[in-house]
Amino acid sequence: METTFFNRHQSMNSETKKRITNLITDLEITQNCPTQNVINMLYGSFDGYDYSERIKVDPMIQSLEDGCNGHIVNELLDIISIIKNYPRTTEPNENIY
Repeated sequence: METTFFNRHQSMNSETKKRITNLITDLEITQNCPTQNVINMLYGSFDGYDYSERIKVDPMIQSLEDGCNGHIVNELLDIISIIKNYPRTTEPNENIY
């Protein structure tokens, strides 16, 4: 699965950054569910990496749904749909930091 890139500095607003940070916090306290892989991919979004396609097929999503954490799954899917719509770049953040 190919990873695509976007310029977070140009595309991501403060509300989306806050939602991602809150989601990471929620995932970190989720018990009995392997969330570290998805947490790492969400942190990657701050560096301009779009892991949307990988997140959608990660087994953690099914584990969260089975564990009655559907609100976390809904938030995750909403955030990755936002990121998926950002304009693509050839490099993450176009190497502008």
